[in-house]
Amino acid sequence: MKNFYSAVLCVLVSVVYTATVVSAFVPPSPLNKCMLTTTTTLQMGYVPDGMTPEQWKKQKEQEQKQRSSKKFGAFGPQTFKSRSFQSFQKDLEKGKTSHLMPVFNAKEKIKKGQLRQEDIPYMQRGGSWDDSDVKGARQKKWSSMDKSYMANEKPAGVDWTGRNQRKGPSSSAASKGKNNNQQKQQQEPKVKKLFGLF
Repeated sequence: MKNFYSAVLCVLVSVVYTATVVSAFVPPSPLNKCMLTTTTTLQMGYVPDGMTPEQWKKQKEQEQKQRSSKKFGAFGPQTFKSRSFQSFQKDLEKGKTSHLMPVFNAKEKIKKGQLRQEDIPYMQRGGSWDDSDVKGARQKKWSSMDKSYMANEKPAGVDWTGRNQRKGPSSSAASKGKNNNQQKQQQEPKVKKLFGLF
């Protein structure tokens, strides 16, 4: 009988111990359900010091307009419009143009009247090589090479989708290449080789 009571006591102790351990892993039940159901929305936002929310909103809109005008996927310079190197080199040899060196303190020199806007190289001022971006400036003449370069200019970026039309040999040139290979194969006699190696 003593053994029976000690066995029952051990079972009760283990059940109580297990219940306390298991209850440690169960999330506590809310005491007040009203606390969980009432929610408030926070209406906060970032506004830099010294600016009103309206000023900050206006500045963000201006930055968005500037970003939308840029082509971020394009290669090469995007701030100025250049010409082909070949046409530049031809004009350089004829003496129609010269190398463009950067101008130091260009903005201050323009304000003082020491320089004109078109005297600043187009790459530095972010304009076009023919000075079409400068109001009142005499525009440089386009050669036939410049016109063909601009007409054949590809859209910015890489054709990741493979949908753009590719240039390659014409179908007649491709078929001529195949015919030439076939004729060469027919003219060369086949020589038997040892195991195809020698």
